[in-house]
Parts: sequence; C-alpha cells; structure tokens
Amino acid sequence: MRRSIKLLGIVASLASFAFLAPFTLGACGDGAHPTDGDAPADSEATDVIGDSIVTADVLADGAPVDSGDSASPCGIIACDDAKKFYPKIRAAFDAHGGDTAVGTPRDNGGGIYVHVWGAGRVQDFDGGSLGPSTIASADAAATWADKAYVVRGSIRGTWIALGGAPSIGYPIEDEHAGPGGQVQTFEKGCIGPDGAGGYQLVDKCVAPPDLTTVLTSLESKAAKSTAGTDFGIAVEWLPTGTKWGARADIPRNSASSAKFIWATAALFEKDIAAVETPALPTFKDSNNSTAGQLIDLAGGVDAVNDFMVTQLGIPQTDVSLCHWSYDKTRTATTCSDRLGGENFFTPNGALTFLEKLWKSAPVPADKRAKLLEWSTLSPRSGYGGWISTQLPASVHPAVHHKAGWLPMGCCGAGFPAHYNEVALVPTPRGEYAVVLSMRGGASDAAMTGTLEYSSCVIWHALAADVADPFGACKAP
Repeated sequence: MRRSIKLLGIVASLASFAFLAPFTLGACGDGAHPTDGDAPADSEATDVIGDSIVTADVLADGAPVDSGDSASPCGIIACDDAKKFYPKIRAAFDAHGGDTAVGTPRDNGGGIYVHVWGAGRVQDFDGGSLGPSTIASADAAATWADKAYVVRGSIRGTWIALGGAPSIGYPIEDEHAGPGGQVQTFEKGCIGPDGAGGYQLVDKCVAPPDLTTVLTSLESKAAKSTAGTDFGIAVEWLPTGTKWGARADIPRNSASSAKFIWATAALFEKDIAAVETPALPTFKDSNNSTAGQLIDLAGGVDAVNDFMVTQLGIPQTDVSLCHWSYDKTRTATTCSDRLGGENFFTPNGALTFLEKLWKSAPVPADKRAKLLEWSTLSPRSGYGGWISTQLPASVHPAVHHKAGWLPMGCCGAGFPAHYNEVALVPTPRGEYAVVLSMRGGASDAAMTGTLEYSSCVIWHALAADVADPFGACKAP
C-alpha cells in the first residue's frame, strides 16, 4: 500500500495507504538525512585533489558493498571523511556527467563526504545541469547493488520527504521515462507522477490495463441484472490521464452527487470557515437543506453554472444545475434543458470535475485538502457508500466520494430511479477517478448491487492484484 505525496504545493492525501515510518531528522550516521536547505556546499568541495576517473572496470570484482578502498588516492568526490574511496559512487558521478551535470559535493545534513544513510552510503551534490542530487550506493547483495545510482529532482524530493533510504530503501535503477513521466524504482516501491503535478510512491510504476472490455462487460451485465437499466461509466487513470467510458456522454440526473461540485463552488467564493458548517452535514448525511446553503454561498444557481464553465471548463451540456428548492426556491436562468429542466451531468462531465479537483484547480491547496477531508465523511459502505462496499477494507478511509440517489417512486409516477457515485479511489499502483451512473432499473437493490459490483471489478482490474477481477467481486 502507499501514501500519495503531493509536492509543489499539492496536498498529501490517501492516508490509509501509508506504510512508511515517519521521517525524522538526526545526526549523520544514525540513519538521518534532512531535506534540502539553503546551506551552500562546503568550500572544500571544489578542491578535488587526487580524484582520478574511475570506470566500470574498477567494479569488476563484483563486490556488492561499496565499502571503500583506503589505498586509493582520495579527495572529496566518492570519498568519506576517513579518505576511503568508493568506486561505485565515482563511477555514477562520471557516468552522469561529472562536474558539469552532477556538480560539486554539498552538505545536506550528513556532511560533504560519502556517509552512511540507512543500509548504504550516499553523497550529496549541489547540482550542475541535473540540479541537486544524491548518489546512492546500497549495502545489498542483489545484482542491482553492483552500481550506485543518481536520485534527483522531484523524485529525490519525494524520496527524502518519505524518509529516504531508511524508510523506502535505496534506488535499484536510475530514473527513466515511465507512465506519466519520469519514474525511479527503489527497494520498497516506485516513485512516479501522481497526475496532479506531484510525485507519489506506489508498488510499481506501470501503465494501466486497458479497461475497454471491462466496461463493456459491466454495461452488459447491468442490463441483465436489472431490466431497463441505462448504465453510464467513466474512468480516468490519474497518473497518466488515460480515460475510458461506456455511454459516458449521456445526461443523467445528478441527484446528490452534484453536491460535491457545489461545495467546491462555495469554497471558490468563501473561506473554509464559512463553508464548513453546511458542508459537514451535506457530505455526512447528504442533507438537502445545507446543500442549498452551499449553492447560496457560491452565489446562487447561475453562479454555480458559471463556475463550472469558467473555472472548471465543463460546458453546460455536460453538467448543469437547473433548480434546488429546499427551504426556498432557487431557479437558474442559464441551465441547459438537455434533460428537460432537470439537474444533470454526463459521466464524462463529472469525471472532468474529479480530474480538475485532483489537479488542484480551481481552489488553493488548503481548500482542496479540506474538501477532500469532507468527502471522506460520506458513508464508506452500504447505502450511499456503494463505491467502496466491496473494496478492501483498508481502502475505505481513503476513498473521496459523493453518492446520489433518487429511488423508485421518490419523484412521481413515471420518474425513473437514479443511482450515482463519483469518486477518487486509491490502489497500490496509483489513483483513479470514476463516475458510475445508473438510470431506470426495475429494482433499487439490483441497481445499488450493480454499483458495488462494478466498483469492485474496476478496482481489481486497475490494481492488477487478481487474475480475474470479475471473479473477485460479488455480482448482484
């Protein structure tokens, strides 16, 4: 399991996937390695006396531990403070461009020399064209430990923020292009893009499987499990932005799922303190009166529609608020009549909202963090919590969602039942956004059961933890 770390102003989330020990600072040599500060490299770092170029031939003995050679001439690069020489660190320095690219040694809390950090040794550099970097050489017997590797940039920042070598181990490869951007594998996982501008640790940085046939099958199964059901599905693998859909452009009554959007619109206009009082019962109990207060805080129904168009880039033909008359009448002058004057979204429209939220648009990081916190107050299973009912229990606390429902007979003769879920869901390999929307089924129980089953199948397909995701879930 993992914890998603948002750098560059992105807020940390998905706490249930944390499997790392908290990062604490300490003295050099007892497993600590602080984050980069403003301290300049020691002036001695430019005095690279006696350092000769060391090639891969030096490593021909195959020794897995870069334990140092006191007989080698030593300056600062690839040397510890006792003047022992570490050829693997020097070979990595040379292979990555030497002074021009890697730069000169710097004191990042452990001194300018090679020093112990966890089960291995590291040396920090101020950064030439590569930027600040760490060359890391593990004390391991595995073949990958026959080399040292450079860790730099946002991958390095995430590695250090997560506790670095003592917590997630040493790199077992250099960074390289992977799903969504640059990735690098460490002993306890892979650090790669999270899709929101930050980096995260997951079990593997891999491209997602193609869900096309999975969604087609779910649509077919839904039609059989509850006659008359129109099932719309939209999914996005957030680290790469890969999307899939089944009837994802068909408008459907948004019911209470749209309250997630209204809370975001309210936060765009007001501070957290003003929004929190109505937001808490809106998410926890799906309270219709407090949901109306969120609309009012956003500036009214027309303001909510304008927010979706101008701030989220979602056309009114994909998401539209036409009326909300709990406690008082609220009627839009700008709503789309695509669903005959009813509030609606298409699965693709709701998916765009989730994607924008994941990328921290349009509210700042502190408001986004609070919104995500509120969205964990919705039920985690059972009625109103269908998205996570059949997911592993460890996943439940980290699901951010809002269900919506208009059960059979609720809204007058001939009005079709609606059940929705919109959610951000974590897996050990990364996070995805999903919208599930059912309309017109002949049985409430069959419809909610189909939502639970479909969510489960999609999760196992993306987590790639079982051979048959359909067989891992309870069909309605």
